[in-house]
Amino acid sequence: MHIVYFDLETKYSADEVGGWGNIEDMGMSVGILWDTSDSQFHIYLENQIQELVNHCKRADQVVGFNHIGFDYRVVAGVLHAKRTDRQRAHTELVELNNCDMLVEVKKILGHRLKLDSIARPTLGVGKSADGLQALEWYKEGKLDKIIEYCKVDVEVTRDVHQHALKHGELLYDSNSGVKTVKINWSQEKPKKEAEQMSLF
Repeated sequence: MHIVYFDLETKYSADEVGGWGNIEDMGMSVGILWDTSDSQFHIYLENQIQELVNHCKRADQVVGFNHIGFDYRVVAGVLHAKRTDRQRAHTELVELNNCDMLVEVKKILGHRLKLDSIARPTLGVGKSADGLQALEWYKEGKLDKIIEYCKVDVEVTRDVHQHALKHGELLYDSNSGVKTVKINWSQEKPKKEAEQMSLF
């Protein structure tokens, strides 16, 4: 199965664009895909956003962590200025065969988890920095650091997903210690879900 693992970094924080209701205005400093067809990273800058979208559309499945509710909204905002055009672009991306691990784990547990709280107990590794640091690097023009940071996030996303497919479970940190969640993720295209479509 041809899978791409996806993550991006933004140019601006939620505070800088007027709050989390304006994710579409955050801009993209870099978007990175790891593609199972060639086992390589593919790096896209903001002016290459359509190429990134086309790459996602060529895959059998797009895997990310909160990419439906966040990354795709950033992409839609970069692609279009008008709200209606942004909504249409976001809907087209949501209609791809996506596995958003944040959404899937929340369905099982009933609450959200951070990627780091899954990756550290499951893989023994986590994120190398945080999104606020990446924003500072953008202001300082340190694109190379942003790229390396984003690559690590994509690797972690990939390895968490592949662990779940192989072992049928993930570990996660909870208030009462490390717990296990059973995973049975189909790689077939899921039916549209109202929670995925009502993000605007």
